[in-house]
Amino acid sequence: MAWLSTVLEIQFAGAMVVLIADMAKSKLGSRRSLIIGGIAAAFLLLSLVELITSWGPICIQPLANVCPQSLTYFLASVYSVDKLGNLVILTVLLAGLAVAVYTALTLSQKDNIGTFYALMMLLVSCSIGVISAGDFLTLFLFWEGLSIAAYGLVSFGRRDISLEAAMKYFFLAGAGSLVYLLGVALVYSSIGSINLAALPLLLASNGPIGIVALLMILVGIGVEVAIFPVHTWLPDAYGAAPPQIGALNGRVVDETLLFAMLKVIQPFVVQGSVLQGIQVTLVALAVLTMLIGNFGALGQGNLRRMLSFSSIAQMGYMLAALSTFSVLGLVAVTFQIWNHGLVKANFFMLTGVGGRKEFEDADLEKLKGAGRQNRPLGILYTASSLAMVGSPPFGMFWSEILIVQSLLLASTPLFTWVALVVVANIVLSIVYYYRVINTVVFSESAEPVTNKPSRDMLPPSFLLGLSVISGLIPALILGLLL
Repeated sequence: MAWLSTVLEIQFAGAMVVLIADMAKSKLGSRRSLIIGGIAAAFLLLSLVELITSWGPICIQPLANVCPQSLTYFLASVYSVDKLGNLVILTVLLAGLAVAVYTALTLSQKDNIGTFYALMMLLVSCSIGVISAGDFLTLFLFWEGLSIAAYGLVSFGRRDISLEAAMKYFFLAGAGSLVYLLGVALVYSSIGSINLAALPLLLASNGPIGIVALLMILVGIGVEVAIFPVHTWLPDAYGAAPPQIGALNGRVVDETLLFAMLKVIQPFVVQGSVLQGIQVTLVALAVLTMLIGNFGALGQGNLRRMLSFSSIAQMGYMLAALSTFSVLGLVAVTFQIWNHGLVKANFFMLTGVGGRKEFEDADLEKLKGAGRQNRPLGILYTASSLAMVGSPPFGMFWSEILIVQSLLLASTPLFTWVALVVVANIVLSIVYYYRVINTVVFSESAEPVTNKPSRDMLPPSFLLGLSVISGLIPALILGLLL
């Protein structure tokens, strides 16, 4: 059996097991969080082992003459995973594993632990389904499962602000799904196929309808990627959610859907097609998204909202690279998903690590001087901030260079100006990440910090360590893509 099916089965089974295990919460006592979290982590680790030991492309389609070594499934769905998809699935599983361990160490016994882990594993499994989808229907079904799990996780805090953010997310994401389905309907009515690989045929046979359909599909997916002007849900959703949710949702949902956009564009890159009208639209959206993200982050006093706006800016950088319709652009985006996913998940977890009760609110004023009194925490905040601005020796240094290089090597002179805008935005991000370092690490505070066990810092440190390895040995990761 293909490793993809095994990984999906492991994740769905894990979701059921944690729910069943949590029914015995009265017998688990004070170790309930560690036990349930350990079960979830074990299933995620098992999925990681299956992925790594069976590493390789997969093509599962109902027609044997479409791709070699095909397998026929009763739902006749199409799955296609290449080297790029393998790395993104690895990113999702690593982030999920780190969040599972972090949550087991920090989640209160009063919380509905079983529900949290079940939703988390459903989110991870549906994310893998989106990444591996080879047709629009398979992509949509897993996307909806991903969204349902994300709605539940965003509202997990049960505060008014969390519920409001979840409702805003629900309505905007629902509108995006509808636009996407209308685009897919146009594709099917024109060429009688919903296979992603058939998209260039649509443009060749029916240009104007094809362009409209492709734009609708990309814009529909773009709602959950948080591109301008449908980005407003993301700061509310991840700024209001607990740090565990921000670390998971913020790195799985938007970057998984960004990879879905990559899969829509990939057939045109393979066939050497360049759609100038689509390119200009994507470039405009990319520039506006990165500007809105960075300028929005500048004015934030809440660290998690600032990180959310920073994620919007990162989506803009990656969308700009995608708009080049080049192999280098696809590789740069995938490498950036890996690097950004590691560092941003680490940063969200850091907002919940510390000895002050106010750490839960992630207000920069309340975090003032915390890193000065707690040196390991200060080192992690400093390193994470430097990593987020693309400073060596962290992996984002290389992936952002690849993004700029893909723009400079693009055939259209417009992309030279876009490359300059990307560089200017990266420099702009230094301003607000310097403010984080200055406030948390170098400022003085009269309020003492009670040091928590150092084990709380292990999950974010693990992800940050992977980022350092990616920066020191970039060929190790790029070798998986090329």
